Amino acid sequence: MTRNDPNQPGKDKESAEKPGNPRATHSIRFTDSEWKLIQRAAGLHGIPAGELVRNGAMAAAEELLDEPPAVTFSSGHAALIEAVYRMVYMMATLDRGRLLDAGRGKELEDLIAAARRTMAETMDEGPA
Repeated sequence: MTRNDPNQPGKDKESAEKPGNPRATHSIRFTDSEWKLIQRAAGLHGIPAGELVRNGAMAAAEELLDEPPAVTFSSGHAALIEAVYRMVYMMATLDRGRLLDAGRGKELEDLIAAARRTMAETMDEGPA
């Protein structure tokens, strides 16, 4: 088994074989004691050691270069966000009448305004 073998335990065979996968394998050397330390830290966070190294390296590079992280969503994440949005919208629509009947119209309007501002800022559309 080679070092970059996607069948190696802990490797995601599916993502390694995906055509057009934007990540490529790169080599970096650690002493055994350094790698054990990294593995222990990663284990505390419940993530693979390679992910800890990648996240740490990216955070350091972004900070040093004063560049914000690139935002990437998989199609699964986008679908999850859409499903959560639809669920929240449905719940808010169903509860709107109850909130108005309870005299909480101002609170409801404030929440809607805050949600619109957050959405506009998140989508780089400027303040709402």
